[in-house]
Amino acid sequence: MLVTHTAPALACAAPERRTIDRRRRPTAMFSRYTFFGGRRQHVRRLDDEQEVFVDRYGSGLLLAVLGVVLLNLADAYFTLLFLAHGGQELNPLVDRVLAYGPHVFILFKTLGIGVCAGFLTLTKNFRAARIGLWIVLIGYSLLLCWHLLLLATLFF
Repeated sequence: MLVTHTAPALACAAPERRTIDRRRRPTAMFSRYTFFGGRRQHVRRLDDEQEVFVDRYGSGLLLAVLGVVLLNLADAYFTLLFLAHGGQELNPLVDRVLAYGPHVFILFKTLGIGVCAGFLTLTKNFRAARIGLWIVLIGYSLLLCWHLLLLATLFF
């Protein structure tokens, strides 16, 4: 005779909390987790596709993006400084923005680089975005060197 024993049902068992399984589809570029805290920072498995969106970002990326923003602000400062000492803006778009005043110029530069840095942050796992972030960081670093060289010739 075969006797089966069933486990008694637990009266205090917790109900399933997960209503939507996020693992069924890849993380979207914009989601509520992008802006209000997420859980995914890296690709989970090595055999997964590497170019995916995540909803957490590391401190190295934060430093790179802050570096770009600070170098952008330094560029804006030096541009206004050199223009005040008789310099000329060679970029026609920036020259047109400067016609509206320095506050509009700084707002234009800050918003422009802010949107670009935000996009590069969201796409951090994509090869083109990583290359783009390095190009922008190196480009602004070289531009800062150029500004410092101009500053040395202007005041010394």
